[in-house]
Amino acid sequence: MRSNRVPWARVLVEGVVIVGSILLAFALDAWWDNQSRVAELREQAQVVAGEMAAAREALQSAHNAHELNGDFAAHLTDVLRSVPEGAEVVVSDTLVGPLLPQTTADVNTGSVEAFIAAGGLELVEGAEIRTALLGWSTRIEDLQDDEVHHRDFAAADLNRYLRANYAIANAERWGVSWLRARFGVEPPVDPGVLGTVRLQHERQLLNLLAARESGERGLRRGLVEMMEDAETIRAALEEMR
Repeated sequence: MRSNRVPWARVLVEGVVIVGSILLAFALDAWWDNQSRVAELREQAQVVAGEMAAAREALQSAHNAHELNGDFAAHLTDVLRSVPEGAEVVVSDTLVGPLLPQTTADVNTGSVEAFIAAGGLELVEGAEIRTALLGWSTRIEDLQDDEVHHRDFAAADLNRYLRANYAIANAERWGVSWLRARFGVEPPVDPGVLGTVRLQHERQLLNLLAARESGERGLRRGLVEMMEDAETIRAALEEMR
């Protein structure tokens, strides 16, 4: 006689096995997805490390240009002060040209922003590095705003004053192009194409030069901090290989 009893024990075991298999499959899929995501974020971190290395070079180039501008402003101030107030001095146009408006630092932050948006910070060890990454784009924007403000000052005040009071046409060729050529961005300038600018020891001109020198000094301090942070971030991300 056939029994109608349901083998509940077997049904229960089979049910547990089926449910467990499904849960295990889901867990494996989630683990694999997470591993793939982590691998992608680690690759992305290396892209950010490369961007930081490039940023450091760009910041160093900007630092060199600002240092050069500050040195020329200081040197021109010394030359003017070497004669009595109201007296004239004749200087090379290469001394005046770099004081004209210059370009700002060109730093790309796209990879950093993409890395943060993808959740890459959760892989970064150290609160200091995470904070530096989070604030990087904003700090670059602030730096460029400061450079633009300083550049606009040169255009609106110092440059306008020089144009209004002195013949500086020859000096203009030693502005941005001269600075770029000095650092190998453009073909070298012709050292034979030199001219002179006749300036007068005036209080207003000295004040403008002092403001220019002070601004360059402040920008250089900010650039040094940014370069140090870029190197710290780069080193930390490269350790995530």
